[in-house]
Amino acid sequence: MAKIKLTKTAVETAQPQAQAVELRDTVVPGFLCKITPAGRRVFMLQYRTNAGERRKPALGLFGELTVEQARVMAQDWLAEVRRGGDPGGAKAEARKAPTMAELCKKFMEDYSKKRNKPSTWRGYQAVIDRCIVPMLGRKKVADVKRPDIAGYMEKLSYKPTEANKGFAILRKMFNLAEVWGFRPDGTNPCRHVPMYPPGKKTRLIVDDEMVLIFRQLETLEAEGWRTTLFRWRSACNSSSQAVAPKSARSNGTGSTSQTGV
Repeated sequence: MAKIKLTKTAVETAQPQAQAVELRDTVVPGFLCKITPAGRRVFMLQYRTNAGERRKPALGLFGELTVEQARVMAQDWLAEVRRGGDPGGAKAEARKAPTMAELCKKFMEDYSKKRNKPSTWRGYQAVIDRCIVPMLGRKKVADVKRPDIAGYMEKLSYKPTEANKGFAILRKMFNLAEVWGFRPDGTNPCRHVPMYPPGKKTRLIVDDEMVLIFRQLETLEAEGWRTTLFRWRSACNSSSQAVAPKSARSNGTGSTSQTGV
């Protein structure tokens, strides 16, 4: 465990050993670079919290951060520790924070399947699988903001009914996320995001209604045949009168009247 002023040259020329090697900075207390046997060079900061807990979080990899960038970050973290903070602990908690995909799973297992009918929770699961997880699944629950929900609704504008179903599930999940401690109270990102207007509802006809429909159709069919027969007879009578001699039609007797020559 060598103590030197960390520089780019010192970090680059340090050779990996069978065991991890730590190069500790002489400028910032607790700031170090760990060289693993595999050759990875990781900037770290060792400190103790106000509660006496030891921390040794990683700041980042050499190459992603320069030595100076890592040193400045270490100084900022130490300043936060002096103010009573715990940046390493906060980073660890953020890393362990649940994603939206994990929230969906907890919602289904711990809430929906215990309270909803099988047909209902299966419908929820289908919407989650089709829409919510593909679009929001990788985001941390605590990081989802109102624009994310508005964007979700916008992307599903071509199927508004599906969008509304997913929105209702999201709204419920974020309410439960506050109960489960995944988000602060009153931070549901679905608030103030409008749903799409409901379209015309479609429902299936039940068996009892089908019986009534067929009964009515049979009645109409029977009445239709009687009406057709009546019209046919009326048409026949009208035709017979139309072809009778004019004289027969005039005296109403069916016989031809005689006229003088």
